[in-house]
Amino acid sequence: MTKDKAKKEKREKKGSIDKGKIEDLKFSGDTGSPSGSDTQSEGTQAPGDGKSTDHPEKEEQAGQPMGGKSGQSSPAANDGEKKARENAGKSSLVPELQKKLEETEGKRDEYLSLAQRVQADFDNYKRRNKNAIADSYHSATADVVEAFLPVLDNLERAMDSVPDSDAEVSVRKGVEMVKKQFLDTLSRLGVEEIEALGKPFDPTFHNAVGQVDGEEGQEENTVAEVLQKGYKMGDKVIRYSMVHVVR
Repeated sequence: MTKDKAKKEKREKKGSIDKGKIEDLKFSGDTGSPSGSDTQSEGTQAPGDGKSTDHPEKEEQAGQPMGGKSGQSSPAANDGEKKARENAGKSSLVPELQKKLEETEGKRDEYLSLAQRVQADFDNYKRRNKNAIADSYHSATADVVEAFLPVLDNLERAMDSVPDSDAEVSVRKGVEMVKKQFLDTLSRLGVEEIEALGKPFDPTFHNAVGQVDGEEGQEENTVAEVLQKGYKMGDKVIRYSMVHVVR
């Protein structure tokens, strides 16, 4: 009984399925299109409609302004606002920068004046130092020359004491050569003899140790005789001339 009942239910179920297929075929024949056409039409554009429903997000974007999302300004506007803020900031810095520039210029002038004074002082120092060195050199040279002047005096006395005989000619000639070499050396050092004989007496260069009666033609207060020659180096007197003056 159970198997017969199961077979009967199976036949009834199969018959219902066949009946459904027949009704579907009838529906398809009446409309002229398969049943799956409804699904296809949902994804296509309807006749006479200029919009597609496949991409609704594009339609939303098409309705927005070119500058981007609604409520936002364009890049050009943003640049203009930025430049305006920068210009305003720069304008506020102008007075402060001007003040700093004036202070800097004041310090520059002060330092320049100080540098000029220092340079002038340094130039004066170099000039004084140069003069001091020259004076020291002349003073040292004069001291050395003064120490050797007695030697020159003795050479002149030796020449005066040598007779003019033929036997003493070579001696006299040798002394003269030594004296000449001595005088040449003094000349290279800037030392020269002070002229005195027959010159008016000058206490700057002459040291009068006595007065004598003048010979014919000699004027009063002139040097009549030189007892010891004097020497000078430039304006500096190394040794005064020792003289007799006509009274």
